[in-house]
Amino acid sequence: MGSTKRETVLRAARVVVPLAAALGIAVWVGLSTRTHQGSAPAPPPPPATGPTTDRAREVCAARLAKLGEALRLYAADHSGAYPITETPGDSDVRLLPCLKRHGMTSGDFRCPTAGTAGGEPYVYHCYRHKGSSGWPNWMAEEHVVTRKSPAGTWLMSDYVLRDAPGPHSQTDKAFNYLRADGSVKLHVGRPREVYR
Repeated sequence: MGSTKRETVLRAARVVVPLAAALGIAVWVGLSTRTHQGSAPAPPPPPATGPTTDRAREVCAARLAKLGEALRLYAADHSGAYPITETPGDSDVRLLPCLKRHGMTSGDFRCPTAGTAGGEPYVYHCYRHKGSSGWPNWMAEEHVVTRKSPAGTWLMSDYVLRDAPGPHSQTDKAFNYLRADGSVKLHVGRPREVYR
């Protein structure tokens, strides 16, 4: 009698358990559909927080690459030395006399994304001293670059304001920088993370 009872319970379980699972799934789908049908449409995804991919950023990178080529031509004529300025600022004024013969104009020294008229001048990282212009602590007091400098050494960069997004993003520090090997990189984050 005990084994017959057990067999009956097992047979009933084989039928009842799948039915209960199917019923539970049907109830869940029905409730889920009813909830979504009467609710407002889903909100749009939040705006991207990464750097913008606008044309101005590409133009900026192309300008820096062009400046890198002109600087390499200058260095080839000067025993591998890049022009050295007194301070990092005003690259459009300080470097133009050196690079004009290599096709550079004053507009080539400005980032097209920056908010000022014509764009903010690039910062030139081959200088004798920072001066007293409030440059950040992570920049070296003196920063002289030659063609023999390590590839990642900074030669020129976008102007990045403290406590503000970079010129190539509405939300993040995103900026381009030209390295001693002539490559141009986009960095998203604090400048000190990649400064050399």
